[in-house]
Amino acid sequence: MSDDKPKPLDDVKKGLGLLYRAAKTTVEKLPTKDIEEAVVTSAKEVGRALESVGKTIEREVFGDKDGGSTAKAKPGDAAGNENEKPKADEKPKADEPTGKRVDDK
Repeated sequence: MSDDKPKPLDDVKKGLGLLYRAAKTTVEKLPTKDIEEAVVTSAKEVGRALESVGKTIEREVFGDKDGGSTAKAKPGDAAGNENEKPKADEKPKADEPTGKRVDDK
């Protein structure tokens, strides 16, 4: 009658030891290359997104990099006066259409 009784504490120790060994072996066998590539790709995409947001904020808040501003111009500014026709010797800006205007006769 000495060793026939189960010892729950010993069973728990043995069971946890087996679970730990199984988990450790499984983790060592998992392919980490694919996970590493996914993490690197995700980090690159996050960086691109942050750069895009930064450029958009810079453009909207501080104006174009060329010195122009997307903010509304003051009433006296030439850029704010849309009804004024460009002078004949003036070159059109890069973002303006170059063809004949509909309102020109």
